[in-house]
Amino acid sequence: MKWLAKHTKTDYSNGATRLKRFFSWLPIYISGKMIWLEMYEVLQVYEIKTYAVIIEDKEVVFKVSNWVNLSKRIIEWQ
Repeated sequence: MKWLAKHTKTDYSNGATRLKRFFSWLPIYISGKMIWLEMYEVLQVYEIKTYAVIIEDKEVVFKVSNWVNLSKRIIEWQ
């Protein structure tokens, strides 16, 4: 089965940051508090690692990238 997916930007630069919101369906520990069924935010940084390997006597460079969680915070509603 196939369908059109939402377009997401894939050309982030190394060190780019974002805040992503999550809902805690299960209990989670944040800043000395246990929260459950609450919204929270995660600060993430985009990290690119480069690996140089030799395959069949040729050097090949692989770039592996992912979002790394730096911190979490509870969203306080006013």
